[in-house]
Amino acid sequence: MHQYLKRPWWKLSLRVWDHIVREAVTPFIMALTVIMFVFLLQFLMRFIDRIVGKGLDLWTIIELIVFNLAWMVVLAVPMAMLVACVMAFGALASSNELTALKAAGVSLGRMLFPIMVLSIMVAVFDLQFNNIVLPDANHRAKDLMTDITRKKPSLQIDPGTFTTGDEIPGYSILARRTNPATSDLQDLTIYDHAQPNESRVITAKFGHLAFTRDFRNVILTLRDGEIHQQGAQQPGDYRRGRFGTYIVTVPTTGYDFMHQGESERSDRELSATALLKYLHTHDTLKSKEIAQLRQHMVEFANELTSLKAPENQQATATISLMRSMFSPHLMTLQNDESSITQTQEDIDSYQVEVHKKYAIPASCIIFALIGVPLGALAKRSGVGAGTGLSIGFFVVYWIFLIGGEKLADRAVITPFWGMWGGNFILLGIGILLTWRVAVEAPQMLWIKWVKDQFSKLRRNNPVEQLT
Repeated sequence: MHQYLKRPWWKLSLRVWDHIVREAVTPFIMALTVIMFVFLLQFLMRFIDRIVGKGLDLWTIIELIVFNLAWMVVLAVPMAMLVACVMAFGALASSNELTALKAAGVSLGRMLFPIMVLSIMVAVFDLQFNNIVLPDANHRAKDLMTDITRKKPSLQIDPGTFTTGDEIPGYSILARRTNPATSDLQDLTIYDHAQPNESRVITAKFGHLAFTRDFRNVILTLRDGEIHQQGAQQPGDYRRGRFGTYIVTVPTTGYDFMHQGESERSDRELSATALLKYLHTHDTLKSKEIAQLRQHMVEFANELTSLKAPENQQATATISLMRSMFSPHLMTLQNDESSITQTQEDIDSYQVEVHKKYAIPASCIIFALIGVPLGALAKRSGVGAGTGLSIGFFVVYWIFLIGGEKLADRAVITPFWGMWGGNFILLGIGILLTWRVAVEAPQMLWIKWVKDQFSKLRRNNPVEQLT
């Protein structure tokens, strides 16, 4: 670094830019690779039983993993920025290059400026990726999982475990052995809950699960089994029958909406522009629902004011008459209130996603502001300790992000504070850390100030003066 100090300040600044950026880019790429690998391992551990050993071809598995890499990139980029800044300035501090730069008149602000420019560029990339690539990737990943379920319906049945009833409505199925490649089942026990007036248990040695062509029904073909049937009202009415082939057709939902990837998109599968359009539509809908509620309240109030109790009528009869007249109005008001509440929940959910698309990329800049002083302070404790602290900061931010989203969805706090609260807190921490490094030995300044105040008190104390 000594060769840079002999140059004029304006040339020194350009060389410092080049040197600091080079020190940060390589750790950023390395940290991004490692973090992506960790996220990928976590994903595979969660979904390994659904994608491996189920008869899926290699290309389908690769597609599923690639589509899920999008959300990993969005989360890994800010964390990689934090780790890169810590490692870069930690290396500069450990080699005394920061001291040399300060001796040459290069302030921390000038050293921080190229990192902030780099973090802004990374944040813009993360924003565009979060707003353009991620929604389509989430949508295609969901459609691919649905296609896998449609083509391989036995993926919904785990061997040795009863189905919950959500996979095939009205039936609880236990298959001791399954073959996902052919959708064949063996040693089945089936509890039929479709008929509430009778209890049926079906056992079979072999079975095959398939969808109809329109994917609106599930066809379960059973072979070599028995049917045990008992009436719910008459427990003594018990019947048992054997069959060679028995076909069960069950209507189902959730598998017939697919049409070349054109399924309905959720809030996580929309861009910011599309989310804002949904917000505008729901705001208009909420205004209409509020106007409708007010109109119904006015009609209810008018009917109350015009009501006259009949003469010579018992109190119980009057109360009964009032209930019969007011019940429809009260139900209408309750329905209006429920509609407004549901619409507001949808609005909050869309607003959370809009703020999230900007809050996560903005954290790249904040993490750079934290990482630079952390790396500079890591001279005594080592780069490893600084990297550990950076991971701790990211965990804290992640807790704020998840907790804020949950609180915003429940209308405890606004979507803005739910998504940006963690950013503001970490921004304050970053400013304090930067001030701690920029000001030389600030703790000594505080000690000197305390000593000065104590000296003033002693000089103004009359007892001290007499002694």
